[in-house]
Formats: sequence, structure tokens, C-alpha cells
Amino acid sequence: MTDRDRSTAYAEVAAIVARIPLDVASREMAGALRTEVAALDRLPGDSQADVLEGVRRNLRRWWRWLSTGVAPTDEDFEPLRDWARARASEGVRLEDLLRAFGVGRQVGWGLIRRHAREHETDALVDAAELLMQYVDRISAGVADTYLAERDALVSEEERRTRDLLDRLSGGVPLDQRGLELAEHLGVRVEPAYAPFAVVLPAQPARRHATVAARLRRQGWRLAVTDGGRVVGLTGTPLTLADIGEDPDILLVVANPAAPGELGGAREDVVLLAEYGRRVGLRGRIRVEDHLMEVLLCRQPGIADRLRSRVVDPLADPDHDELLRTLRTFVAHDYNHAATSEALHVHRNTVSYRLRRVEELTGLDLTTARHLALAYLAVGIP
Repeated sequence: MTDRDRSTAYAEVAAIVARIPLDVASREMAGALRTEVAALDRLPGDSQADVLEGVRRNLRRWWRWLSTGVAPTDEDFEPLRDWARARASEGVRLEDLLRAFGVGRQVGWGLIRRHAREHETDALVDAAELLMQYVDRISAGVADTYLAERDALVSEEERRTRDLLDRLSGGVPLDQRGLELAEHLGVRVEPAYAPFAVVLPAQPARRHATVAARLRRQGWRLAVTDGGRVVGLTGTPLTLADIGEDPDILLVVANPAAPGELGGAREDVVLLAEYGRRVGLRGRIRVEDHLMEVLLCRQPGIADRLRSRVVDPLADPDHDELLRTLRTFVAHDYNHAATSEALHVHRNTVSYRLRRVEELTGLDLTTARHLALAYLAVGIP
């Protein structure tokens, strides 16, 4: 605002605005919104009328502010908040709404300039500032309301989606309620679904919620958050590119399973995802390629007994080299030469150490059964 008396500035700006017919301004602004913001142009007829009425309300509210010099109260903006909630429920993006207010400000400024007179230069400067203040205020209010409404909608959407996931995994065909729920969510009922899980390392739960919401919008309807991961079902293969995140993430997928097997298949995916998070796996991995890991994750008690069977006899600090040699031997597919190279020792040294491992643990590392025990005990972190 200039140094001129504030009440004088309001009065002079109000005098310019009074020359602009409300209907003319409303139609011009609404037309510009439909032209410049495609998301609003795609709305159905009733919503188009609501957009026009929203424009009229905003113009009338601004006119009252100018003519009285009294800023609108919080209650005055409740119709605007209702308007924002309606647009959020229709799926209009927040950035589209904020762009709409930017377009409205441009149109409003153009109208003011056209109806200003030559001697009203100072009033135009004040009008520009007042217009900017008003648009900033309604933009902030709409953004806050929109985000709160979208949070509520996503929560409800996730609740319904999780309900459908549980119904599909229940081992029985969907009942009428389940079919109606699938139709409401836009989910096509398939004879089989592939479970998946997504882990974004070191990212909070809200980041996973963002990914789940984006997947649903892109057509992966059965995606929900589950703590620090995204889980879901899909009828078509899911790739890292579909997720739209940094490639340094973990995507666990399983083969399609019929409804009667989905419960167990979903559990396998979650178990492998948590295992992968713990040991630092990245990229797209298949449950079918990590069945032994899944088996041990399903039976943690047996996994502990296996490790005790093999590792405990080598727990003495004097046996550190023996345990390291056994781990390296397993990691290099039981190949003596590769183990020797990795440890930078002679092959005879590797052979000697492995014989000592056999003496202390009772393993026979020439048999397939005991080699498998060694892998399960030390090859799976």
C-alpha cells in the first residue's frame, strides 16, 4: 500500500471495481478458467455451474472488502472451503486450483485496468497490491482445506481398499458386498492376483502413503500402505518404472495366485520385503527366487536353531578365521579356488580351515545335506 490514506485507497479502488458489471466479470473469469485450466473444463455441468458461482462469490467478497475497508472474517470463507472440498472430491489437483486463482488474478487485473481512468494511476498501484493480498489469502485457505480433504479421502479410500484386499485374500469368492466394493473402487475381479510390496529405504510412512496413492491413481487400484511399506495385489506385472521413484528401492513380487492361496502369498511378499530391508536388498526381486529366505522368515525358531547348530561351535574368538572362511566358502558357491582368492590365502589353508570347521561343528561339507545346512545357517543374514 502507498503512503496515501488507506481509506482513500480503498475508496478509489472500489470506485474502479464498481464500474465492472459482476456478471460480465464472472463470465469472463470463468471462461478463462475453462480455457487455461483443463481440469476445470473437464468437470460435469453441475460442477461447471458451481465453479461459476464460486467466482461470483469471490468477486462479491472482494467488493465488500473494498467498499467497507473491513477484511473478510474466517466465517466469510466457509463457502470457499466447501468449494475446495468439492473440487478435491472430484479429483482436481491442488496445482490446478492454484493455477486457477493465478488466472483469476490476471483476468481481474485486466478488468481493473480497462475500467480505470487516466487520473487513477495511484489507485491502480493500490489495486494491484490489494488484489494480490486477496488472491494470496484465498489461495492459502483453499490449499489448507484441499489438503485436509484429500487426506480424509485417501484415508477412506485406503480403508475400503484394505477391506477389499482382505476379502480377496480370504480364500472364498467375493460376496455381493465384496463385488460392490470392487466396483466402487474400479477394481476388475480377476481369477488370480500377484502380490507385491514396495520398500523405500529410510523413508517415513507418509512417503510410502504418497507412493500408494499415486499407484492407485495410475491404475494399480489395490495398493495400500502397511506401516513402512506399500503392499498390494495386481493383475499385471509391476516394475520399478511403474513406481516412479528413485531406482534405489526394493520391489518384491510374487507369481499370480488364486484367491485360495493369496493370503499365504501376500505373507511371503511381506516377509521377504522385511528381510530385504534388513539386509539391504535393492531392485526388483521375486519371491520364487528367494524361497529359502522366505522359509526361514516363516520359521524364525528353526532359523535360530540352525544358526546355533553351526555358528555356536565357532563363536570363540580364536575361531574367527574359521567362521569367516565358512561364510566366504558359502558365499562363493562352495568353490575352494574362489574362496582362496577372496581371502587372499592358499587353497591348502582354505582346506585346512574347512576341516577344522567340520571337526568343531560335526558337519560333513562333502554332502549336499550338510552343505545346505551351512547355507541356511550362515548364507542368509
